[in-house]
Amino acid sequence: MASPSRPPTRLALSESLDGPASAAPWIGPMLALGSRAARYRRSSDDRQLVITVSVPSRNYAAALIGCGWVLASGAHALRNPLETLRAMEPGQALRAVNGRQVVTGTFSYLDEATSPPEAQFAGSRWRVDGIRALAPLTDLDTPARETRPEPGSIEHMARLDLTWDAWLALPAADLAIVGTLKWLELDFDAYLAKKGDGLTPSSIRALLKPKTAKAATWYTRVLPSARLADHLPLPTDLKAVILDGNGAIRYLGEIEAPVVICVLDRSVADETAAELVTQLRNTRGEPVSVEDDLGWPLLGGVEALAFTVGL
Repeated sequence: MASPSRPPTRLALSESLDGPASAAPWIGPMLALGSRAARYRRSSDDRQLVITVSVPSRNYAAALIGCGWVLASGAHALRNPLETLRAMEPGQALRAVNGRQVVTGTFSYLDEATSPPEAQFAGSRWRVDGIRALAPLTDLDTPARETRPEPGSIEHMARLDLTWDAWLALPAADLAIVGTLKWLELDFDAYLAKKGDGLTPSSIRALLKPKTAKAATWYTRVLPSARLADHLPLPTDLKAVILDGNGAIRYLGEIEAPVVICVLDRSVADETAAELVTQLRNTRGEPVSVEDDLGWPLLGGVEALAFTVGL
């Protein structure tokens, strides 16, 4: 007898942690698009992948695609914290995760004469056996501390809870979202959950973890489309850039990240952004099948095209 098929995963959005959650058929696929782009990037050559989705409304689209990219990034394999500390030099930057906090700061010294060993960093003395994950950093803007977040519904769905502390200690941090900050902030305040799993909904803001001055760990740079020229060229460590709306897409030709995802809003009459994408595809692009190559089935009411260009 054939085993019964597993019911499809249904995702739901809510405006607050305790508010009613609404499931919709487009939520999961938008999340999946970011993951499919990340997967394609890992197996592709050195050409830039450009994906454009045209949606009836941009609400949540860029945020969900970004969550999909971040969830697909996985966690680095980190050495035991004690081994890492033994190899560090005084003054070197690090990020450490224990059961309560995520901390960034500079390393001072390791004291193995105590039992258990203790380390001085970020202005405090820490028991090494209480550190769950620790990673040296190449640079540090500002030392910071924040409460260690707990994985929610979507993190469990992606099985990130199994490597959660390593993920916090050394995230890929290779995504940027460019758009209207006021609108993006509203989307980030929403919550996302797998329908019926009984777990705490995941905060979209916690999933994307935007870079701020007070963030001890972060995954995503969020940049204003109105002032993007001030941030160009973008950092070379970015692997994906999501351009949300016409104001952001007009910079498409100046983005050199391996993956660029454009979100077009069909409710806006301006055709400039669509024409820019079409011109780039027609003059320099090699077509990529959204369904066959990316494995992303098209949604009703959503149009999509993909192509690659030389970097």
